[in-house]
Amino acid sequence: MKYLAALALLLLNLAHAQVIPVTPIETCFLCSSAPSMTMYWKGNNAKAVVIFIPGGEGYMGLKEGQTETKSQFLLTLKRLTNPEQTSGNFDVVLLDSPGELSPRQMYPSARGTFDHLIRIESAIRYYKAKTGLPVWLMGHSNGGISLSEFIKYAQKNGKMDLISGVINSGIRTESYFNAPISFPMLFIHHQNDACHHCLPSAALANYEKVKQFNTGLTEFVYVTAGSAQAADPCRSGFHMYNGAGEDAAKYMDEFMSKVYLAKPQ
Repeated sequence: MKYLAALALLLLNLAHAQVIPVTPIETCFLCSSAPSMTMYWKGNNAKAVVIFIPGGEGYMGLKEGQTETKSQFLLTLKRLTNPEQTSGNFDVVLLDSPGELSPRQMYPSARGTFDHLIRIESAIRYYKAKTGLPVWLMGHSNGGISLSEFIKYAQKNGKMDLISGVINSGIRTESYFNAPISFPMLFIHHQNDACHHCLPSAALANYEKVKQFNTGLTEFVYVTAGSAQAADPCRSGFHMYNGAGEDAAKYMDEFMSKVYLAKPQ
C-alpha cells in the first residue's frame, strides 16, 4: 500500500508539472513581445505559490511540453511541493527570461528594466489568478537584484499588495531594500559561499538593516552542509547549495510554514 501511495503521488506531481507561457501584460518600444516561459509544479493543498527568479543570465531555456529539469538546484525548489520531502504545502513556479539578461556584463543592469519588471508582475498576476493563492517571490544570486528592483517598482507604483512574501537566496551584495515593507522576508545564504559577488557577510548586513524596518517576520539562516566544486564558485558548489539542497529546502519550508501557522489561510 505504501508503494502504491508513493506511486500515486509521483504520478500526481508529473501530471501537474508543465511549462506555461505567460504573455506580458504591458509592452514598450524596446521590450520583447515574446512570452515568459514558466515551469509550474503543484504542491499538496498549497497555501502559497513561490515564483522563482533565477540568477546567472536569467535564461533557463524552458520549452512547452517540458515536464522536468535536470538542475539539482531547481530540483531543490521542487522539494517544496513534495510532502515526502517537506510539508509540500507550496506551489513552485520557475520564471524564465526569453533571452539572456546582461550577458558578459559585470553588473546585471537588465534586472531593473521595465521589460524584466513587467514580466515579473505578469507572472504574479497570472499565477494569482490561476491558483487563487498568495504569491511569494524568490530570487537567487543575480535574482536578488530582480527582487530588490521589483520591490522598488512595486513601492513606487502602489503594487505592494502583489507580494505576500520574499525569499532572498544567496543574493548579490548590491541588492538592497527600502522601507516600507510589511511582508515576511527570509534571507538564506550558504555560510561558505565563495562567489565574490554574493558575500555571506553582506547578506547578513542586509538582513540586519531590513529587520529594523520590516513589520513582517524577518529571519536569516545560514546553510552549512554541502561541498565545493571545481568550477566557477558563482555557478557551482556552496553558492548553488551543492549537496545541501535538502537543508536549503527545509529552511525555506519551515519559514513559510511558520507564517501560515501564525496566519491560517
